[in-house]
Amino acid sequence: MKEKELIVKIEQWAKDRNLVLGSTPQKQFIKLMEEFGELCAGIARNDKEKIKDSIGDCGVVLIILNEQCQIEKDLTFAWEFRIESPENQIKYTMRYLNDLSWLIDGGEDKFVLCELITELNGYAHYYGFTMLECLEHAYEQIKDRKGKMIDGVFVKEEDL
Repeated sequence: MKEKELIVKIEQWAKDRNLVLGSTPQKQFIKLMEEFGELCAGIARNDKEKIKDSIGDCGVVLIILNEQCQIEKDLTFAWEFRIESPENQIKYTMRYLNDLSWLIDGGEDKFVLCELITELNGYAHYYGFTMLECLEHAYEQIKDRKGKMIDGVFVKEEDL
């Protein structure tokens, strides 16, 4: 699947489940932190499947955040990346996550979304994946998922 087509499908999936208008950027940021924590757990255990899944999940949340905040007009995941050991790369990711928290509270640095995508690309390539593979994997996991919005948070059906 082409990147733009996949992004449109993820945006539509989020709209269909009321994640764009029925949630807030702050709630999506919390979800991003949850997914980033899972990525860190995968890195700590060298669990490649968990890493692939978590990178894709982080990408999905960034797509939803972008749709809510209109940060990037032409969102792409084809940014350049650096390949460093994940232990070194974490410090950059943490800085950009902090910057993103300021952005969703009214900050000005809209380039931070691109920086986070760069970091996700770096993790993906370090472990032998492409960002597109990770996003496709995440979309396959969620595309038929049903659930309910509870206090601005989408809770999947099996967790209700």
